[in-house]
Amino acid sequence: MSQQARQSIIAHEGKINKIYLDHLGNATFGIGHLVLPTDDLEEGVEYSDEVVMEYFDKDFEIALNDAQSIIDQSLIPEEAFNVLIEMCFQLGKPRVLKFKRFLYHLNKCEFLEAADEMEDSKWCKVDTPKRAKELAERMRNV
Repeated sequence: MSQQARQSIIAHEGKINKIYLDHLGNATFGIGHLVLPTDDLEEGVEYSDEVVMEYFDKDFEIALNDAQSIIDQSLIPEEAFNVLIEMCFQLGKPRVLKFKRFLYHLNKCEFLEAADEMEDSKWCKVDTPKRAKELAERMRNV
């Protein structure tokens, strides 16, 4: 189940083995890891793939747990749940919870409507339109 979500996140985020600025100007590392003051990372240092994957594994586990806390994964198809995991990874649970109409439709297994709600968002229209539209299309095709 989550292997597909992992691969999709890696494809969307890319992998850079040092600290870089994301499209919003935030210090980021590896596979979309938002650098925190508590991280043991230094600017300008190139880290091994092993270190990158350690951070990614932790971040993915957080996204998976967040998705599981939002909806019981047994209630929706695997692909719909994978999309939710990726949204949690990219946006974080607090922002995903603001997608109230999306979550309403997801809980009712109304995937076309859920996809419409994904597309009717700043996330899709401004932040990362290509990624959001791709995820909405995957939701639409559940």
